[in-house]
Amino acid sequence: MRSGKIGLIPAVLATALLAVPAGAVDLDTVALVSIVDGINIVETAPMNFGEVALNDGTVTIGSDGVLTDPSFLSFDATSVSQAIFTVTAIAGATYSISLAENIPVPGLTLNNFHINIDGGVEESGADNFVGLVLSNQSSTLNVGGDLTVDSATASLGPNQAIGYRLSIIFF
Repeated sequence: MRSGKIGLIPAVLATALLAVPAGAVDLDTVALVSIVDGINIVETAPMNFGEVALNDGTVTIGSDGVLTDPSFLSFDATSVSQAIFTVTAIAGATYSISLAENIPVPGLTLNNFHINIDGGVEESGADNFVGLVLSNQSSTLNVGGDLTVDSATASLGPNQAIGYRLSIIFF
């Protein structure tokens, strides 16, 4: 009986050896990725209210560049234009756009911004626009706004620059 059990062990070992591959190879490799800013903004044209009289009132530039002047402040509207930005971002993602005056000029107030994306419907009357979707990876953002003049504190002079901040956040 002993010889039967000894013959079984070599058979089990032979079967186990047949199940092991003849050789094995490991290969370390890489995955490629390019990390980029999720959003890039470039100003193509600044907002320009042109020449405005030193009188009390408000003048508006729409996101389409159209001037509305119920206070009759615009002295020469030939250089009036909305701001134009190229926004490169993740297409189809939802964004929040905020605009706020951040460098004031005495007697001048810039607020009540107006925007449109890629020439679409204008959104206005706010400084925060939430839930916007950029349908293209590269979109054109047009920005207008209201300029209010207080003649008691504003000063005469060319090229007065009211600073404002454009913030775009995606979520």
